[in-house]
Amino acid sequence: MEQVFNRKDLGFFQVPERDHLWKQVKEEAKKIRSVADEMVVVGVGGSSLGPKALADLLMQPESNYKIYFCDNVDALVFEKLFKQIKNKSRTVWLFVSKSGSTIETLVAADLILQHYSGSSDSFHSMVISENKKSPLTEWAKNIKIPCLEIPLDVGGRFSVLTAVGMLPMAFLGIDTADFRAGARAALENKDLVTQLISHYHQSFERQEWISFFWFYCSQYENFGRWLQQLWAESLGKSTNRLGRTASRASTPMTAIGSSDQHSVFQQLMEGPKDKFISIFRFEDVEAAGDKVRRSVYGGQSFFDGRSMGDLIAAQAQGTSRALTQQKISTLNLMVKDRSPQSLGFQMMCWQLVVAGLGELLQINAFDQPGVELGKRLAIEILQS
Repeated sequence: MEQVFNRKDLGFFQVPERDHLWKQVKEEAKKIRSVADEMVVVGVGGSSLGPKALADLLMQPESNYKIYFCDNVDALVFEKLFKQIKNKSRTVWLFVSKSGSTIETLVAADLILQHYSGSSDSFHSMVISENKKSPLTEWAKNIKIPCLEIPLDVGGRFSVLTAVGMLPMAFLGIDTADFRAGARAALENKDLVTQLISHYHQSFERQEWISFFWFYCSQYENFGRWLQQLWAESLGKSTNRLGRTASRASTPMTAIGSSDQHSVFQQLMEGPKDKFISIFRFEDVEAAGDKVRRSVYGGQSFFDGRSMGDLIAAQAQGTSRALTQQKISTLNLMVKDRSPQSLGFQMMCWQLVVAGLGELLQINAFDQPGVELGKRLAIEILQS
């Protein structure tokens, strides 16, 4: 854990103390809310997974402010997105790319601009990127679009607590000071972070090569995808810092509640014992729901006076006990609430866990060389 804090080249854990970043988000969100009711975040990977996870958990159906995500180059979904937007003159397009040269984001931007060309609709947009010269930042400069920074020392998948995640949340009217307070609390809770790092490192030593994150809350699906990217891109390395073969790290997988008990549980129970299962329970989910006064089905009287919350709690506990009986390594975690402060804590906590595992494995957890070949070959195909 201390190895992470001793690295002054890492900015993700310093973000809560960088006042100018939080002040800038607050000011720009206020301006956006005066001209727009809908926001479309255009970005892929670390540029969208974090804010998408937060929006799933915090955007209220009755709110006047809505966020959509353009995070995959799927033409059919892209066309559908334009039909979902109610008032294009009251929509802000947020183009997010750490490098400023992500081809998916640039192509989407071209098509969006093309859509507005010749239209009477007002075009509102903003860029979030590194503060350096790139196709995206040069475009923003040329047409005088506001540009918020992703600090150079903060990796894209570690950027959710920068403007990448915080501007969309501020647009929804959520006080970003709560996320900041939660992140600070995680930085102070070194015992918890250290324990989690130890649990997962020991699972590697037991040769449990799948880290399975099971969330008993439907709204955590995109949080799971955010954690999956954070884990996979950071820890899946072929060489260590000395250029030698890297120590092996696990492959992350995610699942959601009782629905995945009906899809993957059989394989977990009777397949190879090469997995470490983390079960996440949620106090507010387990306390929610109307109670069944009296079941109309025979043999269901044991559920009289109980709710869906009671059922999902029992299922999570039953899953954990079954795995334990099969001698499958299991970790149980309880999340007290899903408030902005709690989410700030969780996201900083998992970033610290992944960074700490990277230090223990002596790998560079902050690059992704394996991703670049696929990108390069795709460009070559397009140029051929």
